[in-house]
Amino acid sequence: MLLVADIGNTETVLGLRSSGGTIERRWRIRSDPGRTPDELGIVLRALIGTLPEPPRIEALVAASVVPPFTHVLAQAGERHLGVAVEEFRWTPALGIRLAVDEPERVGADRVANALGAHLAYPGPAIVIDFGTATTFDVVDGDGAFLGGAIAPGIEAAAASLFSRTALLPRIAPGFPESAIGRTTVENLQIGVYHGATMLVDGLVARIRGEWEAGARVIATGGLAGRIAPHCGSVDVVDQDLTLKGIGWGYDRLRPRTA
Repeated sequence: MLLVADIGNTETVLGLRSSGGTIERRWRIRSDPGRTPDELGIVLRALIGTLPEPPRIEALVAASVVPPFTHVLAQAGERHLGVAVEEFRWTPALGIRLAVDEPERVGADRVANALGAHLAYPGPAIVIDFGTATTFDVVDGDGAFLGGAIAPGIEAAAASLFSRTALLPRIAPGFPESAIGRTTVENLQIGVYHGATMLVDGLVARIRGEWEAGARVIATGGLAGRIAPHCGSVDVVDQDLTLKGIGWGYDRLRPRTA
């Protein structure tokens, strides 16, 4: 099986991907560059060891926005799993274009989202990735990444609010029915969580208005399951989209790296 990794600023999502392309098991770990390769290797072996029949890992493929952690993961993979880490990056061989002014600055995770959306949901698409940042990836019917938008992630924005105020409490996720909070917690939940859904729906409406009115909206990322059901514009929730894109990228590039 293939071990795929989406290395984000806060967390890394690991997935075991079958030969058929499905993500059979997934785990989340902290993207901590301070870990030693041996510490991370022990974690990887322990996670895989929880499976009834631990599989043979064919390769470890990572899309990363945290190069120092990628280096640690590469060493851990080589020492403890016996595989080299292959970095997922855009190349023309992926079969999609980066139709933007600064293609070299497009994150590998956004490239994976574009490829995943193109192959899993053909046609114009807007991928919303709810992570440390909330990204909007616009993908045309030919799979070209046209650009998008980046907004503060929900948890990051909330943490910034709480860290800069002396009297506001930390809150659990919540969606009060009324838009007028009667308690401080409700006020915060409305502002943070309902505010996030309005940002999503508002940006989607503007993108559709400027581009494709019928573009499918796909939500992914760690917070997608919590936030997307409250967004009227989201058509599909696919929390494995990025991992699927990484895996399909490996399939497309494998003849070149074999």
